[in-house]
Amino acid sequence: MAGLSNGVKMLKRVLHIHTLPVISGSGIHTLITMRGLKGRGYEVEFACAPGGALIDEVIKMGIPFHPIRFSAQKINIFADGYALIELVWLMRRRKYTIIHTHNTKAGFLGRLAGALTGVPVIVHTVHGFAFHDFEKPAFRKLFIILERIASRFADKLIAVSTPLKEWGLRLKVGSKEKYVIIHDGIEIERFNIKIDPEEVKQKLGIQRGNLVVGTVAKLWPGKGHHIILEAAPAIIKAVPNVQFLFVGDGYLRPDLERIVEGKGLSNYVIFTGFRADIPEITAIFDLAVLASFFEGLGRVLLEAMVLGKPVVASRVGGIPEVVIEGVNGFLVSPDDSQTLARQIVKLLKDEELRRRMGQAGKRMIDERFSAQRMVSDIVNVYEELLKMKGIYRKSAIG
Repeated sequence: MAGLSNGVKMLKRVLHIHTLPVISGSGIHTLITMRGLKGRGYEVEFACAPGGALIDEVIKMGIPFHPIRFSAQKINIFADGYALIELVWLMRRRKYTIIHTHNTKAGFLGRLAGALTGVPVIVHTVHGFAFHDFEKPAFRKLFIILERIASRFADKLIAVSTPLKEWGLRLKVGSKEKYVIIHDGIEIERFNIKIDPEEVKQKLGIQRGNLVVGTVAKLWPGKGHHIILEAAPAIIKAVPNVQFLFVGDGYLRPDLERIVEGKGLSNYVIFTGFRADIPEITAIFDLAVLASFFEGLGRVLLEAMVLGKPVVASRVGGIPEVVIEGVNGFLVSPDDSQTLARQIVKLLKDEELRRRMGQAGKRMIDERFSAQRMVSDIVNVYEELLKMKGIYRKSAIG
């Protein structure tokens, strides 16, 4: 604590910790948060596994990056031990006032390291929990125990949706007093773009005049790409001039490509791989689909809605806080490919319905899901904790 008297900079030094260097919902959330904090005078730094697209974006923003070389998603007692040592060493050297963790692995190790080194303020954002129903029972129990332990080291738990908070409380992960709900925010101005839709479609291999059903998600288990492929034949039968765009990459791509070939869908499904130009790609969608089996909030839905796109998504996690049934889209049960197909066809066949739902979604983003609002709420959490711990100085924070 002695270092806190050294000046304003020390009172405003924040370390954000992320597990993997991938552009994901939590990664984008973290980038937006750090950019907003810089604009408010905070000294922001970032720690993560090295070597990915997320790091490239951090460096472009001019934020100091600290590689945690042993950071990995899977549990490995030796690698995790070394990652903890790396974090402890970093925190002792840099003397942060606030650490803010993201994801399960970074959340546990980062909060533990913060407690071991006496970091004054520890905050964790819950983007989702690893103990979902699709995890193996033994790992699910382990993750619940680890989250309960880690919650004791955090001063605040920021949940990106109400269902996440309720889920955590049901399983005794943290106390009610520790939780605060701060929804994801979108940098609305980033989506004020002008493109030639036909030119973008041509580059992607979409035939002129075809309707586009787009999905932006990692090709990982739980995102439900195979459910969309199950629904595809019925959709194509009803609306032959449709193509499906899968934006993102991941280790399931070969399996999904085999399904596409096996179902004779090669002329209808396009895999783009990783794309940095998400606004430009999403702008050509006629509707967006997210068939996830679990989801903290569903940031990609917000990104589609800010561009005026209607959405069809699973009724899981925080998605019902984003998609209002019959207003800006449709909700379906996960694993229900028939209903998914029916709702997609309904939108594809009704241009006026797509326009009306798209505009309703855009209004919702403007009112409730801006990046400025999200960052302001996070700053308020920081200031409240700094003040509570007796190290708040209005001139330093404000």
